[in-house]
Amino acid sequence: MKKISLYLSAAFLSHSCWADNEWRVIATHATAMGIVLFVNLVFFSILYMSSIIKGKLQRTSLEKQVLDAQFDFLTKMLNRRGFERRFSEKKNLQGYLMIVDIDDFKFINDNYGHDIGDLILREVAARLRSALREEDLVARFGGEEFVIYTSLATKHSALELSQRLVSAVGRDGYSLPATDKQLSVTVSIGVAVIDGSILSTREQEVTQTPAYKIADNNLYKAKNLGKNRAVMN
Repeated sequence: MKKISLYLSAAFLSHSCWADNEWRVIATHATAMGIVLFVNLVFFSILYMSSIIKGKLQRTSLEKQVLDAQFDFLTKMLNRRGFERRFSEKKNLQGYLMIVDIDDFKFINDNYGHDIGDLILREVAARLRSALREEDLVARFGGEEFVIYTSLATKHSALELSQRLVSAVGRDGYSLPATDKQLSVTVSIGVAVIDGSILSTREQEVTQTPAYKIADNNLYKAKNLGKNRAVMN
């Protein structure tokens, strides 16, 4: 009986040692697997966050390109494309369209150089902007031509604004760099009312609308009348 008891005790101890060793192996493997899983989790989390950041950067870059494509680099105001887009987004479109053209700009470029011409364009753009309301649209359409849309309700207020623009541009001279000379610069403006006739042509470019053609014709009249003025039917 004593021998049997000793045998069972020995077997139990032997089994306990085996179980303990086995658990150590299992624990070691479990720890290793946990580390691998953790590393993988961190790695794929980094990849995921990187893809999100990259996507946001790409979208931001694309949005910037789209935005840049709508602005004139020289004057920092809307270009023709930007104006067309915002003009087409206007609801219940009513108001007035103005075409502003710098008088004798070719003479300025030919006699003072393109650097001075660029300076004049920037300054004229700034003066036009300062005379307009925040909600008015103004854009450089190319060369020395600017186009303005205002939602003013009456002919009197539109004509008053156009005369204020003429005055803002021509009132003070334009200082020439490295000299004490000042250059006199003026603009001519053609104004047209935007009425129901334009609403049927919203899909067209602004230059194809009746209002633009009327404003362009009035600009031509302003030039023939001696420049430095606004003309409206």
